Amino acid sequence: MDLQIRNVMKKYILILFTATSLFSCKGFLEEEQVANLTQDFYTNEVGLESLINGLYVYARNKHEWDGSGARLIETETDTYQTASAPVAQMNVGEYGNDLSRIAGNIANFLGAVNASYAPMGAYPHINNCHIALETMDQIAPGRFGSDETFSNTRRAEVRFLRAWAYYLISNQLGDVPILSQARYETDGVFHYPKSSIEDVYKHIIEDLRFAYEHLPVLQNDQGRVTKLAAGHFLAKVYLNRAQAANFQNSAEEHLRMLYKGNVTTDLDSTILLTSEVINLAGGEGGLAVDYWRLFDPAIAETNPEKEILWAAQFDINLTLHARFANRSVNYHTGNYTNQSGVTRSMIYGRPFGTFKPTDWGYDNFTDRMYDSRYAKTFQHEYIANMPENTSTSYTWGAAAATWWNANKPADAPTVSANEKRIKQNQRAIIYLENSKETALDSAMVHSQPYQFMARWVRSATSGRYYYRLFIDGSNLGLATGQPAPYLASRKHVDPMRGGSADEANFNSESGTRDAILMRLAETFLIRAEAYGRKGQYGLAVEDINVIRRRAAFKAGDPRPEVLVRWEPEAVELAPEERVAPYATASNTFAKIAVTESYFTPGTAEANRQGYMPSITSKEEAFIHFIYNEKAREFLSEGLAWEDLHNAGILYERTAHYNQMASDRSGLWPVASNTANGTGQNGNGKGQLAKHHTFRPWPNAFLVQLTDESGNPMDEAARKDYQNPGY
Repeated sequence: MDLQIRNVMKKYILILFTATSLFSCKGFLEEEQVANLTQDFYTNEVGLESLINGLYVYARNKHEWDGSGARLIETETDTYQTASAPVAQMNVGEYGNDLSRIAGNIANFLGAVNASYAPMGAYPHINNCHIALETMDQIAPGRFGSDETFSNTRRAEVRFLRAWAYYLISNQLGDVPILSQARYETDGVFHYPKSSIEDVYKHIIEDLRFAYEHLPVLQNDQGRVTKLAAGHFLAKVYLNRAQAANFQNSAEEHLRMLYKGNVTTDLDSTILLTSEVINLAGGEGGLAVDYWRLFDPAIAETNPEKEILWAAQFDINLTLHARFANRSVNYHTGNYTNQSGVTRSMIYGRPFGTFKPTDWGYDNFTDRMYDSRYAKTFQHEYIANMPENTSTSYTWGAAAATWWNANKPADAPTVSANEKRIKQNQRAIIYLENSKETALDSAMVHSQPYQFMARWVRSATSGRYYYRLFIDGSNLGLATGQPAPYLASRKHVDPMRGGSADEANFNSESGTRDAILMRLAETFLIRAEAYGRKGQYGLAVEDINVIRRRAAFKAGDPRPEVLVRWEPEAVELAPEERVAPYATASNTFAKIAVTESYFTPGTAEANRQGYMPSITSKEEAFIHFIYNEKAREFLSEGLAWEDLHNAGILYERTAHYNQMASDRSGLWPVASNTANGTGQNGNGKGQLAKHHTFRPWPNAFLVQLTDESGNPMDEAARKDYQNPGY
């Protein structure tokens, strides 16, 4: 709250500090909606407990506030982008100055007012954490004064949640103010000098060490943080500091800004903590036995896997959300309704077409026949759900009908020009992310009784290669202005949007699913990275293979038909695996088990990883392999931006792999449909710069800052406060 613009502070100060909004965490935290309360309410046991419970609303910050959180932690990376071309290109109007869209997102992230609700961004939350801690210190009402274990548990929760806020905002902005105490009223002085990110990390570590020491392994209330979550988080913070330890004197400003201190024991601390968490969680047995169980709404919402160490809680009772509910359920689904015979459906999600993988995001899945994560992450096909008389299906053209009738399966009906292609309850769309080298015959692709969305086709008549054509021959993707449809992540699909499975809710934006923030698979990969950075590659490989064992198809697992029929790798499958129901004959772990050759430059295994040409050493290749693997495991889960950023490799990987963001030339294959340069001409379309790895301070915030006497900061001081490049 301290960092709100002054008119906002005057309007909302009493609302925020004396009537903190207390939102339900799925009904498992005993919370009370309160309003028009005095500060005295929080000086008794019930009120203080309500205040602490209400702090958990900040767990939703990545997935709630009108997309601001998701836009900051999800896209413009090597593997994921915004579907809107101007944003994905990171042009100045959308992204690159202190009045751009991204600055508005940061304003919300810091703590901005929305409609009639009080600000609930990072600094209002941090101030409320201070209020809770000061009340425990100075008053200690009821059980807070009589039960030391209980009091320390609640104190640990508050300090964890405070650390979480500092972590999120320092990821975005680097050096940020540290607030030393609560403020209960405004005095017109908004003097908030920035602390170095090194000091911010010391503050985070101090909070998390206390949390790890005092939190129990299990909590009775679902959604409360535990010792496992605190240990995972603390280990990650130690790793982040170690990643940047050599950046202090870097010639690159964006890397120097990442320097958080150089503590020689950080990697050892990471290994110690992750090992303790892994052991407490049950080791490899703490992982979900099947990858999709983590995301299947039929399981995840009623019986969440113990692999999930912490999740933001949402509820089908929408009145408990107060703001927007889980917005991320709206952002990952492409437009599956265009001339497809498929209308919006609860099982498929609302087709906003907001975020999508980059081509590299798909290509990074190098073992699609054997690594089940590719099959289970994406929605590979859609089934028509509209009767013929109202169907939006496109129609057969004469050439396509002729091809189909000449080449169709013997038991398939013949078709006629101008009749609708896609029949109710039949396949409507399939997606194939193939390469130019494996381009399919264009006549075949465009003459199926469904939309066949292949990345590359080759003209049956001219031999020319075409990139992402829609069914009418128009260009899709890149900067053409037609970003959808696309092969979409299904991890966030919510069949209970709007509070029930009623199909009448198909337009609802109110997501009810919990949002995973930390899971044990990441703990294993954090430890693997720490081992590798110490040169202990054998131990790193063991941890990576824990994840790979789970990723492998098990005997009997079905593969999506589109993969078996159209992926080149499918020729390796046994004959019985290539017929319906396309069941896997045996466990495929042996096909994807990792060895050191995967990050030893020059090997066939390393070459398949697609490392950047600048990666010449085993040490470098190992780091990039870890982030390739994390992308396969956590695609669209909100980890990639902050992980790549803290590792100091966000710019290089995004510039090399993300064609929409990159300003580089000649890195991508060239198609015949260049669309006057906006299509696939082999060149990047973007304006990514190194300073974009940190975000701008919003101008609306800067103009409200004062000196210690309350005098507004002058333009020179505001410019000095702003991050470089903005």
